[in-house]
Amino acid sequence: MKNKQCHSVAVGMVEGSRTLEVQVEVEKFLLALDSYPDRFAIDPRLSFEQHLFSIMATEAVFSQGQRVH
Repeated sequence: MKNKQCHSVAVGMVEGSRTLEVQVEVEKFLLALDSYPDRFAIDPRLSFEQHLFSIMATEAVFSQGQRVH
């Protein structure tokens, strides 16, 4: 019984962690969606995908405590 409870807690933690990851990804997507028109006005050759990846990469670097040059 104790083993089953530990398994349930572990599964719940993984699901909660995945939910947080998805929420962060959605927030980054919405940020990219909101900021893309201004960025496109500066560089019309920039695709939305490139802009989104740029935001995601920048966020990943900041979350690791590194500076972007």
